[in-house]
Amino acid sequence: MLTEQYFTRLHATFTDQMVHLNTLDAAIGDGDHGTTMLRGLTKAAAAADGLRAKAFMRASGGASGTLFGLILIAIETHLEAGADLADGLQTACDRICDLGEVKVGDKSMVDALAPAVIALQNGDLNAAIAAAATGRDSTMPLVARRGRSQYVEEGGKGHIDPGSVSVVIFLEILKEVEGTA
Repeated sequence: MLTEQYFTRLHATFTDQMVHLNTLDAAIGDGDHGTTMLRGLTKAAAAADGLRAKAFMRASGGASGTLFGLILIAIETHLEAGADLADGLQTACDRICDLGEVKVGDKSMVDALAPAVIALQNGDLNAAIAAAATGRDSTMPLVARRGRSQYVEEGGKGHIDPGSVSVVIFLEILKEVEGTA
């Protein structure tokens, strides 16, 4: 039940945020981050529990589908099986860093995810959300070293990474859903 609520709320939030995320992405990428996320979440919201994150990955496609899917797998496993969220997100972060050849400071989703994992290991979901938001905001002055952003003028300096915005949204919606349990 919580998994269904999570993906339903996530879908609604990304529906509301799609244009904003596309605008953020247009400044540093190809302008489709919100659209891509919503396409994946539309399928995920309609899928059966246990298959939602995988449905997201298949429907959103590309590198972002895989990378964000890793986070969603950790959250789905946490909601359905009580798996440790910090451990799951740490595994997701490690895989994202490996697959994307990215690290904190490269202007990516990892700038929000990595500090959130550390905060979650040492605190709670509120601390993780605050750390993720700080990490998201820290992407503005950064010059991208990976992804499409590295090819735009000044590597997207002066713009927030849209992937880091999505990480914060994932965690905020998780807190909302767990607060209703």
